[in-house]
Amino acid sequence: MQSKPSPPKPITYLILIFAVFMTSWASILIRWCGETPALVISFYRLWWSFLLFGTFSLASVRRHFWQLKGLSGSHFVLVFIAGAMLALHFATWIASLQFTTVAQSLVLESTHPVFAVWFSRIWLKEKSSYRTGIAVSVTLVGIFLIGGYDLTFAPGYFIGDMLALISAVFVTFYLLIARYLRGHIDLSPYLLMVYGSATLVLLLLNLSAGHELIRYTWTVHLFMFLLAMGPTGVGHSLINWAARRIQVYKINLMLLGELILASLLAYLFFQEVPAKMFFVGGPFIVFGIALALTEPSRD
Repeated sequence: MQSKPSPPKPITYLILIFAVFMTSWASILIRWCGETPALVISFYRLWWSFLLFGTFSLASVRRHFWQLKGLSGSHFVLVFIAGAMLALHFATWIASLQFTTVAQSLVLESTHPVFAVWFSRIWLKEKSSYRTGIAVSVTLVGIFLIGGYDLTFAPGYFIGDMLALISAVFVTFYLLIARYLRGHIDLSPYLLMVYGSATLVLLLLNLSAGHELIRYTWTVHLFMFLLAMGPTGVGHSLINWAARRIQVYKINLMLLGELILASLLAYLFFQEVPAKMFFVGGPFIVFGIALALTEPSRD
């Protein structure tokens, strides 16, 4: 099957920037959910995304049904694994926010570009240039300048730190699979199956943990619905769209913008004033992103 022509790169990057803006609202909406268990928030985030995306893309899925018949068993397994990776990414990252600080969680979760450079080279044979290596190094300097200011290795924070780091690995594999399957299945049926499998994984995890899924206030349910609508339904869907047109390590670098945008939103809504080092490390991250995204494509 031949891939559809990609839109001009400036449009692709503008859409990706908008996607990152939408995902940046996730930590704000999660904070508004209060003490709701991380697995419950993750489940509703994917459940509503699955229902909404399925409703709006039903015609497209029917039109591309012949593609599903042509997929091999290994392709279906990869789609399910992608859903599981997305589910585990949400669950571990949201859980990390309940053990450690927002800044520290975002910093450790933002290490995913390093994993992307490693794994995309091994699996997708996408060789990054010296320029990309410099971009990753510069952004990591910015990350640790921001996070290092409040960094603590107290035992009480260790679980949250490890959960945030593990979530970075999960989201990297999620994007790697999306890029690998881009030539085998169109985006609409792919996302519907991914969101569906992720919802199933989270339902099983909630049932295993014995979490209540219904008895929450209407405001909590509203925030979980908005979490599905914006950060997932719009943000993650557009990130998957971009992953079919841009190398994975560039996508991961661009996602570092969430660290800056989420910090600004936290200031606006919760009066959480960023540490002084935020204004020192932020320009490093922005410069590293710009350096990677302006590199000529090797695809």
